[in-house]
Amino acid sequence: MRVTDPSLPTRLRTRLKRFFRRENGSITIESMLILPMVLWSVFASYTFYDGYRQSSRNIKAAYAVADIISREDNALTQTYVSTLHDLLERMVSTRAPISMRVSYVIFDEDSGESGTHEVGWSCVRGSVYPRLTTATAEFLEDALPAMPNNGKMIVVETTNTYVAPFNIGFGFENFDMRSFVFTHPRIHDQLYGPNDDPQCT
Repeated sequence: MRVTDPSLPTRLRTRLKRFFRRENGSITIESMLILPMVLWSVFASYTFYDGYRQSSRNIKAAYAVADIISREDNALTQTYVSTLHDLLERMVSTRAPISMRVSYVIFDEDSGESGTHEVGWSCVRGSVYPRLTTATAEFLEDALPAMPNNGKMIVVETTNTYVAPFNIGFGFENFDMRSFVFTHPRIHDQLYGPNDDPQCT
């Protein structure tokens, strides 16, 4: 009686079963080979998660500050702006100092070829931003949506350095996180900034 050779799939399955049943080997060496990759994966996953969480906090905090200012019906004071900065730091809860610039922008469509964003006032906290002026506000033309003549906008900018909890390599080092948000005044169209604040214009 002639016995035919088993097919290739059958032989592969047989060899795989024998391989999985084998219990010989060195778990110490295998663990040492795979452990660095496992640890790096854990640290990298947490670092990426922490970075996205910090970015989300920055944006949400900037929107909160802009919304608070938009509901004011009185002139802002030096103490008020400093308190907003303190609130921003608490909401962001970052490992590095955070800088803030709040500006009140008015659009004049009769000025220039395509209109001009004129800065009514601008206040800064922290060491990153200079006070914004009409002469230095050209970037707002591309950053802000179309505005009607004499339209008003509250612009809040924040910057802080993200400090990674672990050094995972691949160029993922400390870097600046910037937020740029804007909103219209909700209560009064005219909003006045501090007159006695040296950090405001």
